[in-house]
Amino acid sequence: MPLVLTPEMLACAYDYLACQDPFKGWNLPHSEDVKFSVSRKRDRYAHYQMIGGVHHIVVSKLFVGRHELLLSTLAHEMTHLHQEQCCLPTSHDVAFHKFADKICRIHEFDRLIF
Repeated sequence: MPLVLTPEMLACAYDYLACQDPFKGWNLPHSEDVKFSVSRKRDRYAHYQMIGGVHHIVVSKLFVGRHELLLSTLAHEMTHLHQEQCCLPTSHDVAFHKFADKICRIHEFDRLIF
């Protein structure tokens, strides 16, 4: 049975990852300072945006239905959030790929789908 995603579940998964390497060294905002939403978007697993000074992470329930995929997807979006905090482009550039390689090595996420 697939996960039933809720904003509360996303916040808890975010907090879990935030206390793990490398995230715990990134000074990420607490989950209470991030707006989490669940969507039915068919064009992406998730996305991160800064809107009006508030971090937003949206995850599609149409694609993310397993625990491993939820954690990997959130880790991906947390990387974009970190890029935003470091005043880096929130794109899939060289810096993103360096972060992604490290995260996938530590957490054993599938780098091809990260």
